[in-house]
Amino acid sequence: MVPFFRSLALVTALLLASCANQQQVPASPDILRVGVTPNSPPIIFKSGGQYQGLDADLARSLAAEMGRTPQFIERKWDRLLPSLQAGEIDIVMSNMTITPERRSYAQFTSPYLEVGQMILVRAGEILFYQDPRVLAFVDKRIGVEEGTVSDTFVQRYCPKATRVGLKDPSQAIDALASGKIDAFVHDAPVIWQLSGPAAVKGVAMVPTPIGAESLGWAVRRGDTATLNKANAALKKWKQNGQLAKMVNRWVPTRR
Repeated sequence: MVPFFRSLALVTALLLASCANQQQVPASPDILRVGVTPNSPPIIFKSGGQYQGLDADLARSLAAEMGRTPQFIERKWDRLLPSLQAGEIDIVMSNMTITPERRSYAQFTSPYLEVGQMILVRAGEILFYQDPRVLAFVDKRIGVEEGTVSDTFVQRYCPKATRVGLKDPSQAIDALASGKIDAFVHDAPVIWQLSGPAAVKGVAMVPTPIGAESLGWAVRRGDTATLNKANAALKKWKQNGQLAKMVNRWVPTRR
């Protein structure tokens, strides 16, 4: 019996440690709890221990508009909306595309950025992908970040392809170089970042996007106060040019 209870105690300790490692911040009228998965530069990422990117800047500005202090709370991508529903965070500002499925779990603000899916490939093979619709007809290994709109897109519209799930977009360049994948699909800002001047050579971005999508912030259903204040801030920033200034800082319209 002793080994059983020791095992039970060990499992309990591990579960408690896991819960303790997940950041918990009580709701407060003075704090805006912002849910993020900081792995999508230039929209949201960490550098030197600090949260950076377009959504990070917008979160700080939104908190200032609301007279609150921003508190970034990290969650794995597939835990962002459940954490929102559970009341662990107040708003998700993390490179999230507005989709009908996500609307069933949360309310979304008006869009703050229009993007599309784009493709990253080995530089020597870019001519093959000049028309990105070719992905729907070829038997290629396509990398995606698991659980994203890009993942859903490849599963739905690339029936002949072999889907290769990656945990983080930063793995895409090595996966292409090693031959693990033939192409990587993600939101335009992420592909721009991966193919930018500081990126590892040997990869290239297919310049034509696939479709159009809108990025927005998710708010818990019933929290109309936060939703209305976020939309009011976005409207103000669109009118006075502050939104365009922040977007151009992180996501230049030309590369």
